[in-house]
Parts: sequence; C-alpha cells; structure tokens
Amino acid sequence: MKKYKSLITDKNDQPLRILEVGKHTCIRVIRFATALKHVGYEVDLLTNKISYGTEIFDKVGFYHNKKQFQNWLYENKEKYHIITCHNEPDEMIIWAREVIGKDSKTKLIHNAHDLDNIRRGFIPIPEREAFLAADAIIYVSEPIQKICNRLHSVDVPTRVIYNYPNQHMVDWFNFDNIEDLLNRKKTLVYEGGVNAIDDSPQSVEINRVFSYRNLFHLFKQLVEQGNEVHVHPGNLDAFQTGQNTGCVLYKPMPFDKLLSKISEYKYNLLVFNNEGGTENQVNYTTPNKLWDGLCSGLPSIACYCEETEKYVEKHGIGWRFNSLKDVRDCSHLEDDYKNKLNRVLDKRKELVFENQIVISENLYAELLNVTKKQMPNNIRKQLEFEYGIEGI
Repeated sequence: MKKYKSLITDKNDQPLRILEVGKHTCIRVIRFATALKHVGYEVDLLTNKISYGTEIFDKVGFYHNKKQFQNWLYENKEKYHIITCHNEPDEMIIWAREVIGKDSKTKLIHNAHDLDNIRRGFIPIPEREAFLAADAIIYVSEPIQKICNRLHSVDVPTRVIYNYPNQHMVDWFNFDNIEDLLNRKKTLVYEGGVNAIDDSPQSVEINRVFSYRNLFHLFKQLVEQGNEVHVHPGNLDAFQTGQNTGCVLYKPMPFDKLLSKISEYKYNLLVFNNEGGTENQVNYTTPNKLWDGLCSGLPSIACYCEETEKYVEKHGIGWRFNSLKDVRDCSHLEDDYKNKLNRVLDKRKELVFENQIVISENLYAELLNVTKKQMPNNIRKQLEFEYGIEGI
C-alpha cells in the first residue's frame, strides 16, 4: 500500500523533521526514534548524556544546563516540525516552549514516561507546567492516560503507545527450532531495576520512592518454592548487595547483549513488590521487561502488577497469578508451555514498534493539520485490538 509506506509531509510537501529530547535517553526514546527512522524520517537527538543506541540518530546535540539547552534550540528550532520531550525530568518541555513560543509552527509533544501524580500521589509544579506547555501528550498506558487527562484537565490530543521492541531486535533471534526453546532449563529471569539491600541514606530514599522495586525478598521466596531465579539488575549496587539472597545475579550489561542473554532462560518474570495492589504506578502501567521477554521468545509470569497481568492474559503470552504462592515450582506450567510459547512466537512478529509507529505519525499530522496515513487492514485490525478504535 504505497500511501501507507509514504512519509507524512508538511504543507510544502516536505517530509517531517523530528527532534527527540531526553536527559537520560532511555530505551523508550531509542525505540521510538528507531521506528521513525525505519519508516524513513530524519530524526535528531538533544540529550544530556550519551547512552545505548544514540548512534542511530542523524545528528546529536548535547547540553549540560538550561542555558546550553536553550541556546542549542534557538539555533536549530526552525529545522523541526515536531519536538518530542521525554520526561523525566519535566523541565525540558518547559524550556523548549520558552524558546519556540506558544504559536509556533513547531509542535511540542510531551512523552510522559513516569509521572509523580501516579507514582507519588501529588502533582508537582514542573509536571503541571509540562502539561500546560504541550501541544500533545503520549502516555505509556490507558489507565495513566485516563487519570492524567482528568487530573490535568487535558484539552490537547493524547495517545497511548506501549514500549515495543523494534523489528531489528526481533530479527536478532532465529527461533525456527521450537524444540530448542521447549527444552530450555526451567529458569525464571528478571531484568530491570532492583533496590539494593543496605541502609545508606540514598538506598532508604530509593526504597521509599520506588518501593515496588524492593524485590529481593520476592526472588528469595520463589527460590524457596523450588525455582531457579536469575536476576539481571540495571543497577550495580543491587548486584553488589544481593549476593546472599539465593538468586543468580549478573552485572549490568549492554542492552543488545542483555536481550540475547534473556533468550537462554525459559520464563520471563514480571513481578513487583506490590502484593495487595498498593502501588498505583505498577497497577497502571506496563514495564519494558514485558516486551523484552516477548522479543527474546519467553512466555511471562505476571504477578502483583494488574495492568501487566491483563496485557499478558489478553495476548495469551503467559500466565497471571494473584500471589507468588500460586506460582509454586514453575514445573506445573510445563504442560501449557508449548501453547504459550507458540503465542509468543506469533505475537513477537506483530508487536513491533514499526507496526505501531503510525499512531505517532498520524498524531503529528493532526497537530500540523496535514493528511494522515491510511493503514492497511492488517495493521488497523492489530491496532484496534491493542488500543480500541478511539485509541488510533
């Protein structure tokens, strides 16, 4: 479908130029940009530090403070039709609005990864100002979209886009021989942030703010139930302090190597310290590790994270449990493993960012008042199942 494959263009029939802005330039930023570039757009980056994946951008600018940020943007703002600021922090979109003005032809999008009104239960001033500065907002889940649209009285366009792997990440793996996957050792793997076990002031504060990542006691429980649990924490202090908890720990590694390593295990562990459903951030969102496991060919075990549990069940890519006690020794899942694995192998071909990025493209078109893309039936059906008709 030629029209679908073509790029969104401005009123002068020029392809859109896009700038991604992020302080940490996390994997969500990289995946967004990779999908846009795969479609054919030129995508630049303004960031505070180099990180995994930043080599994919056409141009990269660096800043250390607000003055450098705004000076760079003053010199380059006329190049871009769309500027997307990825929080945290929220200040970047506020700084950008000060530079480009309120009625600029350049449109500002707030891509909200984490929000204090969800995580901490209050709206700080920078978050409120960021919402007021945005021409549109992209969220990570439907519950968060609903809550924030109401709390902030949002009157600009909003969309939900999950954090899918890119096509090239899926292509890293050759899963033609399903027997090799079925015969993997019965191991559970967790990857992501884990709070260190110590009583330093920094760790105490992290445990207070990110209590759902206080996970070592959960890993220990799974081990005591007879499971072999492997943990790839994103932070070195977790590796250093968690050695006596019974799980197998690894030092942080580059993302591409991490994805490859995950494929060696059998079950993707999606669990948080949220028994009883007290952490709203966990209940309302879906983590990167959900799609990392899918990309690497692992059915998921989801527990203590409502939105993630619902997603796993909806797509049939794993099991949801009300309690870790119900997980027991994961050997009881073996009879259903092949069925879940086949779903994973099908869904990993469908749930890639390049298929979903049209949601972003058509949001850009809406903001710029230009023609949107028409979608082929297979993509439209997929997106309607994922987000509903109103979500696309």
